[in-house]
Amino acid sequence: MAGIAPEPLAFGPAARSGRRPMGLASRLRLTLKYWLWPGINWVSRDKAALVPMLQRGSAEAPIRTLDCGCGNAYFAFEAARRGSTVLGITIHDWERRSCQEMADFLGPIAQSMEFRVQRLEELARDPAARGSFDQILLLDVIEHIRDDRAALLQLRELLDDDGLLYITTPDRDYQANADHLRVTRTEDGWHVRNGYTLDQLERLVEECGLEPVDHLRFGTLGSTIVTRIQHSVFRSAILPMTVLCFPMLKLIAWLGSPWKDRHTIFVLARKRSDAELAARSRS
Repeated sequence: MAGIAPEPLAFGPAARSGRRPMGLASRLRLTLKYWLWPGINWVSRDKAALVPMLQRGSAEAPIRTLDCGCGNAYFAFEAARRGSTVLGITIHDWERRSCQEMADFLGPIAQSMEFRVQRLEELARDPAARGSFDQILLLDVIEHIRDDRAALLQLRELLDDDGLLYITTPDRDYQANADHLRVTRTEDGWHVRNGYTLDQLERLVEECGLEPVDHLRFGTLGSTIVTRIQHSVFRSAILPMTVLCFPMLKLIAWLGSPWKDRHTIFVLARKRSDAELAARSRS
């Protein structure tokens, strides 16, 4: 988070909305996690480049954000500090608890963040939720969903007219990761498809009533080298070794950053209104 001045961290009981005070060990652990944000996964660190593109709101007119698959709460936090109210949903209770713990640790900003264990289709069935979000984050999630078209149609229902959908996914044309399992046959937590090409993803979002308005590719040789070190050298000790070697790994990633190695694609799409879709179908 170099160059970003976050809100001051508050550790007092009042900052955690009446929750039980955290012990010293928890505060130290969460402080370290905060310092390591966007996280020890260098793919996630690369895709953090989309953060400046998030919409900005205000206390009087907050941006309404949905984070599908809220991860470690980094992107939810970045949306919140840009004037969003944020709902993060996940299918894992451990992920929800981790995100909520981090939100509480961050202090007053937690008041604009909520995390739930909830499936997308369940949220989309709620009439009160339809059209209730200005922006939706779907970051490295769609490649885990077999019925990707149904998921995008559900997200479209949740977006307000002209709302924005942020999608990241592995680049299907990227071949450097061909030395390990790439897809599984069922939704078991791993990929059910090895990402998309830009053309495939943009065509899919268009077919679901969304207009692609921007796209990017993320990834550098430096982040690829670091990922190789993590998985080939650190192996099962990837978490402690990455923390211990973090300055060295960050230096390697920086030295290799001028050379592009695009492993991730990003598509930004705008919701077309029903009226706009009807007009297009008549033309």
